[in-house]
Amino acid sequence: MSHLVLERTVNGNASIEKLTCVPGTEGAVAFQRLKNEVGGAPGKPVWCWNSTPPGQPIAVDFTGAIICGATAAQTQALINAFKANPTVAPEDVLTYAE
Repeated sequence: MSHLVLERTVNGNASIEKLTCVPGTEGAVAFQRLKNEVGGAPGKPVWCWNSTPPGQPIAVDFTGAIICGATAAQTQALINAFKANPTVAPEDVLTYAE
């Protein structure tokens, strides 16, 4: 399973979501979750790894994150490339409550 991390705005408040996805579906899941954000999914940052520490992160640094493309398929290609050669570990960008 893959772990997709993204940020949504709900009722004016930023909300971090950590979702478990079947590998190969992360781009479609990201697009579905972000489609109603201002501007839609394209241009929104996400992270995706094969595994992450357990629990729900309370903060995420999206510097250098995967940026959603114009389509779910383009986003999936970017996610696949990142997962094949991750440049950042989850522990480096996810913050959990102690």
